[in-house]
Amino acid sequence: MKNFFRQINNAVVGGLSVLIFFVLGFIWWIFDANTLVPLWVLSVVVIICYLICIIVFGICSMQKATSVYRLPKIKSIIKLREKYVFVVEKNDLFNQGAYATVCFQEDENSLEVVLGLGYVESITTEGCLQVVIERVSSSSIASNIYKKIENKNYYRNAIKIKPSTNKELIEEAYYHE
Repeated sequence: MKNFFRQINNAVVGGLSVLIFFVLGFIWWIFDANTLVPLWVLSVVVIICYLICIIVFGICSMQKATSVYRLPKIKSIIKLREKYVFVVEKNDLFNQGAYATVCFQEDENSLEVVLGLGYVESITTEGCLQVVIERVSSSSIASNIYKKIENKNYYRNAIKIKPSTNKELIEEAYYHE
């Protein structure tokens, strides 16, 4: 998104530069070649064009891009031995090794149950995330839900993968003391 706004800013500055030179060329064309144009007129036109350029560029720069973060959707659920691997669509909130909280919520009006703590084990070439549950919550509700998980649309919609802190930071804090 930042690259997009940089390109827009470059396009605005380039466009305004072309506009300024067009205005100067138009003024030059209006006056006959033998007509003396006072230097103060040329200076005023250049300063006005420059101020317009600064104002437009400032307005474009002030517009902040509103970032709407949405949680990624689960594409599939794979059970490997006693652990689940959630293949999740590409999302900028996650990176390799990042912890993720795995939650379960049947619908918008029901309470959310934390199933456990997982982490992004790998990212595919298409950008899909593979989130593995590392620790299952000790609550009985979470354990019951965890045992029933299948690769069905109901579970893919009900399970939410939320970003947490980076796995390496937690390991460094707890295991390297």
